Amino acid sequence: MIRLPRLLTVSAVLTLFGLALMVWSMIEPTPMPVMLAMSVGQMFGTVAFGLFGFVVLVDQLRKAREKGERARAEAARVASGQLPKVPTSDGQAPAGAAQPSTAARSEPAPPSSGEASR
Repeated sequence: MIRLPRLLTVSAVLTLFGLALMVWSMIEPTPMPVMLAMSVGQMFGTVAFGLFGFVVLVDQLRKAREKGERARAEAARVASGQLPKVPTSDGQAPAGAAQPSTAARSEPAPPSSGEASR
């Protein structure tokens, strides 16, 4: 198994080596340091960037896989009849929760029999 923190450490060290070569070529602008910075420093930087990109990709794929597993587990729970207890959009309490008393509701009274015939 690839250990991602280890790859990130290698990426950081390679980046620092590449930067050291670049700084050396700026401090001492003779042909050898400049050529090393342009070739070896470029290689270190490219490999470090590739390692970093690989770690980010693997981490994102792992998160997507975990999210999919949670969604499948939730779908299986709903299919088996174990619905999550979430309030509905009309403000009613979830199933199994205490229902508000009917006295607190302000519903109009049903019409009397005399008014219904009019």
